[in-house]
This record gives sequence, structure tokens and C-alpha cells, in this order.
Amino acid sequence: MAKHNKKEVYWRCKKCGDEIYWNTHKKMIMCKCGALGVDGCEFYVRLIGNESDREEVKRVKTHGQSNPKGK
Repeated sequence: MAKHNKKEVYWRCKKCGDEIYWNTHKKMIMCKCGALGVDGCEFYVRLIGNESDREEVKRVKTHGQSNPKGK
């Protein structure tokens, strides 16, 4: 049986460390310091804030379990 891996994308604020999942179901989610905002759905992702204050984090989800904090 083949393994089914799914990539999940989060956006991390470099100022406060908050991570926000890309699919927010069309609701703007702000990090706790307010430097990063993410608004997304299956059709788009809108990012608010300076590019230098955020980074993309990709994780692999295997068999229904997420890979927390890249471990």
C-alpha cells in the first residue's frame, strides 16, 4: 500500500513566532504581534505585512498525523 503524504503550508511571523495555516476559510487571521496576517481558501492566499517579517513553513502530513514544528 502506497503512503499518502500531504504537504501543509504555514506562514511564520519572524517577530513573534506565531504560525498560521494557509487555509483560514476566508477569515483574516493576525499573529499576536500584528506583523503578519493570512487570509486564504482553496482558491487564494492573501498575506498582510512586510515580506521580511514572514517565512513559509512546509510540513508533510502522513496518514492523518501532522509533523509538528518540523520534527
